[in-house]
Amino acid sequence: MNMINILKKPFFLLIAILSAAIMIFISFTGCNALNDSGIGDKTVNDKSGQNSQGKSSSSINEDFPSELPVYPGAELLESVKEESGQTITYKIRMQSKGEIEKLSEWYKKALEEKWSVGSISEGDMGDWSEFFAEAQNENNMLTVYLYQDKNSDIVSIDLDVSSVSASGQEIAESSTYTEIKETAREQSQDMAEEQSYSGELENAKIAFVCASVGSAWNIGEHFLQLDISVYDEYQFDKGCRIQEILDSDRPDIMIIKECAAYFPPQSQGSSMQAYQDLIRDWVNFCRGQAVIPVLTTVVPIDPNNPSNAQQQLDSILQYNDWIRQYCQSEKISVLDLEQAVRVSDSDRSLDPAYDSGDGLHLNESAYSEKLDNILIPALEKALEFGN
Repeated sequence: MNMINILKKPFFLLIAILSAAIMIFISFTGCNALNDSGIGDKTVNDKSGQNSQGKSSSSINEDFPSELPVYPGAELLESVKEESGQTITYKIRMQSKGEIEKLSEWYKKALEEKWSVGSISEGDMGDWSEFFAEAQNENNMLTVYLYQDKNSDIVSIDLDVSSVSASGQEIAESSTYTEIKETAREQSQDMAEEQSYSGELENAKIAFVCASVGSAWNIGEHFLQLDISVYDEYQFDKGCRIQEILDSDRPDIMIIKECAAYFPPQSQGSSMQAYQDLIRDWVNFCRGQAVIPVLTTVVPIDPNNPSNAQQQLDSILQYNDWIRQYCQSEKISVLDLEQAVRVSDSDRSLDPAYDSGDGLHLNESAYSEKLDNILIPALEKALEFGN
């Protein structure tokens, strides 16, 4: 209906349309309603059922870490400060016109100036592109997530920072975040050196096909005695990369991992049936060349994070249930990432203790405390099943 036709309608109809538009606008902005000071209080529920008090603002508060890398000219959508126990979390949502490649390069340089960069991953998924980075300084842990649809000139920017509150100042004084992370890394390497593998596994060549979450594992550093190569592929359909590996540097074992970002399949112009058919094809590729396949479940998300949705988690869990059933029927070893980092058997969302901040990617503790512990058993099981 064009504007001319609308104006021909009775006057009360026009008033009704304008009123509806106002109500819709209020419903979208109500959660960020500002008081006279420009800041509105809101309550945030954590996974334990406890309430943590947060503040939402239309401007970045003065008490936010001054070294936050805010892209020049970016439009601020929301800034939230949440306190839970001794931890303070700052969340900033922005958007900027431009190309994600340009913003990614800016963030790489900005992080190098004032932060110690942990891991960086980026990729073009066809219909959309993403950039993810983890960094830290003496008192803060930071994640940066950029996202852009293929036909859009808008880049979404999410910054999440975790810091220690005043009540936990003695923690910051006794040990910096850098020291904590280095200690965890050293312990992980010690475990890798002390880990006892079967002779067959020590001599096996392993390929790990994955995206950002798998790449950030830095699995080669965690398992020094394993001959394992990591191959990034930033789309669900990893068939071409798998075939390339099989043709050029055929491994003995191939781990194939998918990312939560590709769910639900409808968002990628696909279907769950198509995803399942691809998995079957890749298993056949491997077995056809005497390579032992290992499949993984998908790391769950936190649907309460503004970047995610319950529909996405439901789709991931549906896929994971199928993976387990399929692997059982085909005698394929499963690297069950979901089970390792979910809250519980009844709450299968991502445990906040292992969330990097965006409700999708994992922090260092998830890898060193959880995923490291399930890799070797899954590989040993794969050898037991054989090709």
